[in-house]
Amino acid sequence: MGSKLSREKQDLMETSLRNVRALVEQEEAEDAARKRTQKWAIAAIVAVSLILVAMIALVVSKKSSGPPMVIAPEKTMPARPGPSN
Repeated sequence: MGSKLSREKQDLMETSLRNVRALVEQEEAEDAARKRTQKWAIAAIVAVSLILVAMIALVVSKKSSGPPMVIAPEKTMPARPGPSN
């Protein structure tokens, strides 16, 4: 009878250990998946940022097509004579 109880106890302990190990493995798999997702998200953000910087640099460095625009200076009105001192 005593050996039957110890065998049942040992079976329960082994089952518990298997369950704990399965939970640990599941948690590790979720962590690995989360890290992969974060790496892809960071890579996508960096790629989009580089594309935007390249587009902005292209627009800024692009030369205008055509003659330069000349803006005539504003005509000034003659100064009014002020009161003499």
